[in-house]
Amino acid sequence: MRKIVLMAIVTSFLLSHDLMYKVLEHNAVVITFSFGNGSDFSYSSYEVYGPNEKIPFSVGKTDKLSRVIFIPNKKGIWRVKVFSDDGHGKEIEIDIDKEFKIQGYSQTFFEKFQKILIGIAIIFAIFMGIRSLKRYKDEKKYQ
Repeated sequence: MRKIVLMAIVTSFLLSHDLMYKVLEHNAVVITFSFGNGSDFSYSSYEVYGPNEKIPFSVGKTDKLSRVIFIPNKKGIWRVKVFSDDGHGKEIEIDIDKEFKIQGYSQTFFEKFQKILIGIAIIFAIFMGIRSLKRYKDEKKYQ
């Protein structure tokens, strides 16, 4: 009987030092960062803040592919701050709904005005094409 009790005690000590884990599948928020010239933002620091929180929900470094990945646990506006050692950084906000899906997020200047800028570029290209064609016809007329 003593041996059984002793074995149970020793076994319980062995299990208490084992690191347990579970592999689960969840929908996560994935944010990819890069500079305008396409260079990556790998291994840069980040902080994730939950809605109305002062203490970070998560801290760490972006992965090899310049991503921040987290799984929100409540709805609201989540803030993600990323910053590199040389001072570059960004803070974005992500609106998470009650089903933990992305409702919206703060966009870059280009994303906000992309359609307008492309429209202006198309109008400018058409205008320059018409002007060049008119100039070409005028030159032909005087030759």
